[in-house]
Amino acid sequence: MRNKNILVFGSTGFIGRSLTKRLLANGSRLICPVRNPNRVKRNILSGDIGQIDVVEFDIQNLDAIERLIENCDVVVNLVGLLYEKNNFSFELAHFLLPKKIATYAEKYHKPFVHISSLGSTYQSNSNYLVSKKMGEEFIQSNNNNYIIIRPSVVYGEEDNFINQFGRMAKILPFLPLFKKGETKFQPIYVNDLSLMIFNLINNFDNYKNQNISAVGQEVFTFKEILSHIFNSLQKKERFINIPSFFAIIQGKIMEKLPKPLFTYDQYVTLSHHSIDENGATKVSKIIEKDLSNMKLVTAQYLKKFIDRV
Repeated sequence: MRNKNILVFGSTGFIGRSLTKRLLANGSRLICPVRNPNRVKRNILSGDIGQIDVVEFDIQNLDAIERLIENCDVVVNLVGLLYEKNNFSFELAHFLLPKKIATYAEKYHKPFVHISSLGSTYQSNSNYLVSKKMGEEFIQSNNNNYIIIRPSVVYGEEDNFINQFGRMAKILPFLPLFKKGETKFQPIYVNDLSLMIFNLINNFDNYKNQNISAVGQEVFTFKEILSHIFNSLQKKERFINIPSFFAIIQGKIMEKLPKPLFTYDQYVTLSHHSIDENGATKVSKIIEKDLSNMKLVTAQYLKKFIDRV
C-alpha cells in the first residue's frame, strides 16, 4: 500500500474522509477528483507534502476519468447520493459514473473497489436502490478485477442518519415511525468500514470479483435504533406511526427543497431490510478485529444533543 497511487472518487464524503485519512497515515499517495478542492483541506493537513493530488473534476465530464485511471495503481469509488439534485441524478452517480470507471479500470487492468448498498435491487420503487443495482450489475458483467462492498447503514460522529434523528429527538415531541418501525438494519461503524476497504485493497486478490456485505455485529429494527437515541438523550420514548400515504405525500413535497430532510425515495428505501446476518463474521475476519458496538459508539456522539440544565 505504501507509495501506491490510489485514485479515490468521493474522497470528501463521510466514508471518504475516514478512508483517505487511513490511506494517508499508511503512506499511500492519493489522487482525489473533487468538484470543490477546498473541501479536502482537512485531509491534506493529515498527509505529507506531495502525498495528495487534488484534481478539480466535473462529474458531468465522464471522459476525463480515463486519464486519471491510466495513471493510478488502484481505483476506489465511494460516490453516492442520499437525494437527487438538479444536475446530479441517482443514475449519473450510481450507474453512469461506475460504468465509466469500471470500463477504464478493465481497459488498464487496475484493481477496482466499488461501494454500493446492501439491499440494492430492481424489485423496488426506490430509484436509489435500483440505480445501485444497475451499477453493480454492469461492473459484474464488464469488469474482471473488482470488489463490490455493500454497506448497511453507516454510522459515525459525522453521519447523516443517527445525527439527524438525534437532532429531531432533541427538538420534536415525538419521532416518526414508518412501517411501524419494523424495517431491519445492521449498522456498521465508519472506521470499521474504512479499515475493511483498506484491508481489501491490501489483499485484493484474495477477494477479487466478490460482492461483500459490510455490516455490523447486531441487527436492529428502525424502532430499536430510535429507542436507543431517546435513551442516549435521556428522554422518554415517544413515537408516532406515520401512515404510508402521508409519508409518501410528505416525501414528495419535501424533496422539492434544496436540501430535503426527507424524500419519497428515502421513505421507500427505509421500507427495505438492510441486513446480512452471516456477513458480520466475514467483515470481522477482513478487519482482523471485533466489530464496534453501535450503541456504545453512538451514545458518545449523541451526548451533544442532551439538554443541559
